[in-house]
Amino acid sequence: MTVTDPADGAAVVRAYLDAVSVLDVAAIVATFHPEIVLHIPYAPDGIPRIVEGRTAAAEWFAGLPDLVAPMRFADHEIQALQQPGEFVAEYTSDSTVLPTGLPYRNRYISRFTVRDGLVVRLAEYFDPVELIRALGGSVAMPG
Repeated sequence: MTVTDPADGAAVVRAYLDAVSVLDVAAIVATFHPEIVLHIPYAPDGIPRIVEGRTAAAEWFAGLPDLVAPMRFADHEIQALQQPGEFVAEYTSDSTVLPTGLPYRNRYISRFTVRDGLVVRLAEYFDPVELIRALGGSVAMPG
């Protein structure tokens, strides 16, 4: 089944965001197509920038509860693009990085491809400086 009704695809995107918001790994993985490809182009060193396949994605997300408190995604804006099954979502997070105890608040723009009622591609863009700071690092202009 190909998603032709934008409301159906938006519901899949919302289900993913809701699951990550509370770090329900089983519910996150339930939104993934077996051929899921996750793109995280601004991930800092040590975090993979591409994760392929449901098994690898499940393993990647299974590690999140040891790294961060629930993400508490909010301010969802999900828009269908002209091409069927394509969506862009904007949202925010309000979490804590557990090993450092530092707050992690960020803004995201993600592109989703929904096929057969599942997310087959997700590209997540966020401010990497906010993540680096929450991990205990710093970024400063030279001089």
